[in-house]
Amino acid sequence: MKFQSAIFLLLSTSHRYAAGFSIRSHGTSHNVAQHHNHHRNHAIISNPHATSNSPHTTSSSRLYMADTTDSMSIDDVTAELRQIKKDFDSKIASADSLAEIEKIRVEYLGKKGPINKVTSYMRLLSNEDKPKLGIVLNEIKSELEAVVGEKKEIMETLEIERQLESERIDVTLPGILPTPRVARRHPISMTMEKALDIFVSLGYDTVTECEESPEIETDYYCFEALNCPKDHPARDMQDTFYLTEDMGTLLRTHTSSVQIRQLAKRKPPLRIVAPGRVYRKDDIDATHSLIFHQIEILALDEMGKLNLGHLKGTVEYFLKHMFGPDIKVRFRGSFFPFTEPSMEVDVFFRGKWLEVLGCGMVDPNVLTMAGLDPKKVSGFAAGFGVERFAMVIHGITDIREFYKNDVRFLDQFPTIYNQGVASMLQGHAEKTVDADESTVAVAEESKAVQAEKVQETNKKQQEATTSNAIDVSKLDIRVGVIKKAWLHEEADKLYCEEIDIGEESGPRKIASGLRAHYQLEDLEGQRVLVLSNLKERKLVGFPSHGMVLCASSADGSSVEFIEPPADAKIGERVMVDGFVGEPATENQILKKKMLNVIFPDLSTDVNGVATYKGIPLSTSAGPCFAQNKMSNSPIA
Repeated sequence: MKFQSAIFLLLSTSHRYAAGFSIRSHGTSHNVAQHHNHHRNHAIISNPHATSNSPHTTSSSRLYMADTTDSMSIDDVTAELRQIKKDFDSKIASADSLAEIEKIRVEYLGKKGPINKVTSYMRLLSNEDKPKLGIVLNEIKSELEAVVGEKKEIMETLEIERQLESERIDVTLPGILPTPRVARRHPISMTMEKALDIFVSLGYDTVTECEESPEIETDYYCFEALNCPKDHPARDMQDTFYLTEDMGTLLRTHTSSVQIRQLAKRKPPLRIVAPGRVYRKDDIDATHSLIFHQIEILALDEMGKLNLGHLKGTVEYFLKHMFGPDIKVRFRGSFFPFTEPSMEVDVFFRGKWLEVLGCGMVDPNVLTMAGLDPKKVSGFAAGFGVERFAMVIHGITDIREFYKNDVRFLDQFPTIYNQGVASMLQGHAEKTVDADESTVAVAEESKAVQAEKVQETNKKQQEATTSNAIDVSKLDIRVGVIKKAWLHEEADKLYCEEIDIGEESGPRKIASGLRAHYQLEDLEGQRVLVLSNLKERKLVGFPSHGMVLCASSADGSSVEFIEPPADAKIGERVMVDGFVGEPATENQILKKKMLNVIFPDLSTDVNGVATYKGIPLSTSAGPCFAQNKMSNSPIA
C-alpha cells in the first residue's frame, strides 16, 4: 500500500538526514529565542554544515517537538504516522453514515488534523530535506483521501437503499384520503361560462332550454334550413349519427340548429348565444372526439345596421377577453354553407398561429328559409369548439382527458365555493332516520357540531375574501425619474423612455403616449410615478415594462404627469393610508383584471392631489400632485 511504501521511504532516509539537522525548543537557548521572537512556541533548527562555530550545532538525530519540551526522532515521527493511520482505519471502518465519514475526514485531513500537524514540521527542515518529507506526507494524505472517497460511495448507496426501504408503499392497501374530497370546476364548464359571460355582457341572450336546444335534432333544422340540401357537398364534411333509417332524425352536429329554431319564434333585432353538446362520427385521438361542445352566436338587425366590421369587432373583443388584451388576431377567407362571406379566425398564442373559430355574414338563403326578407334583414354568426379553447388556455394536450373523470386531472382546477355543495360533500347534509330519544339527542348534538363547523368555514371564507380584496394596495407604484427619452421609430404618438425606479437591474424601458403633450427635451430628469407590477408587453414592437401615471382631462386634450414630492427617494413605494398589503404579481394583475377595478377610483382632487377613493397617494416626503395641479381628473 501507499502508506507502507511512504513509511519505508521515511525510514530509509531518516538516518541519512537525521544527522543533518537538530531541533530544540526555545527553552534550550535564550539568545536564539530572542533572535526569533516572532516564532514563539516554534522549534529552532540548527544546521552544522551552515555554521561550524554555532553553539547550537549537534549531531544528534533527535527532533524536539514544536509544542513540547520532549524530543522526538525520525523514528518517532514514523511511529506517530503509523498510529495515526491505525486510528484512522479503526474509525473509518466503524463509520455507518455519511455525516460520520465527513466528521472523520475533517478530524484527520482538516486544517487542525494530525496530518497537517506533521506537515507543519516542514518549515523546520532545510531546503534539501523539505521535499523528502513532503513526498511521504503527500502519499499518506492521498491514501487517506482515497479511503474516505471509497467509503462515501459505499455509504451513499446504503443510504439510498435505506431510504427506499423506509419509503416503501404497499400498493395493495386501499387509498385513504386525509380529508373529504372537495368538488372541482371542470375546465370545459369554466371555459363555457367565461365565454358566455363575455357575450352576455355584449347584450346576447343565452339559449339553453331543452325544448329550444335539443341534442336530438331533425335533418331540417340541422342541414336543410342552413343552406345544406340533401345533395349539397357540405354534407360530406360531417359524418353524422343518424337515429332513423330515413335519416330524418340525428344527433346534432352543431348548435347552429338552435339559431333556426329561434328565428321561428323571434324576429329581428336579436342577439343570441347558444352553447351545447354536439356529436360527430370522428375517430377518437388526442384532438378528436365523438362528443364535444360548441358555442355559436347570431346577431340580426335591419339591413345596414350590421356589417362585416361589426362582426370583426365582436370577434376581436371576445378573443381579447378570452386570451388577453395583447392577443394578435387574423382573419382568413373560408367557406361555410350558412354564411357568405365566410372567414376563419386565428390567434397568435404561445408562439404560433392557432385556428380558433369560424364566422361570417348570414347567407341570404338561410334568412329566406327562416321566412325573413334578406333585403331588409342582415346579420352575422360565429361559432367555436369549447374543448379547443380549453386546451389552448390551460395547456392541455389530449382532448380525452376531459372525459376520463380522473381526479388527478380535475384537481388542477378551482374548487366550487358554493357552501351548500361543500356542506354536502363534508357530510353535513341532513338525514331522516327512525330513532329512539337517545339517538335523537345524539343526532341533535351532531347537528350542532356540524353547524358550528359550517359557521367556522363561512368565517374563514369571509376572511379570505377580505384578504383578497382588490384595492390600490395591489398596485406597486414606485417613485422614478426619466433618465433617457427618444422618439418611437414606428409610432408617431409614442415616446420611448428609460426610467430609474431604484432597481438593481437598471432603468425600466417604458413606452408612453405623450408626444402630443410634452416636448422630448422636457422628459429627461422628469420625476414620475411608475406602476411597476405590469407584465412586459410590446407596443408597436417596443418592449414596455410598466406604466407612467398621468392625470388627463375628460376629453383627453390635456395630460399631466403625477409627480412625487422633491424629497421622495427614487424607488420608494407610493402608499395610500388604510390600504396596506403586498402588491399583486404581474400575472394576478392581468388575470383578475385588477386595473379595471382599481383605476376608476384613482383621480386628482380639487387641489390637484392624486388620490384613491379621496385618500392621497403619498410617499415618506408627502402627497403626490398633478404637475400643474390639474384638478378633478382621472388618473391612468
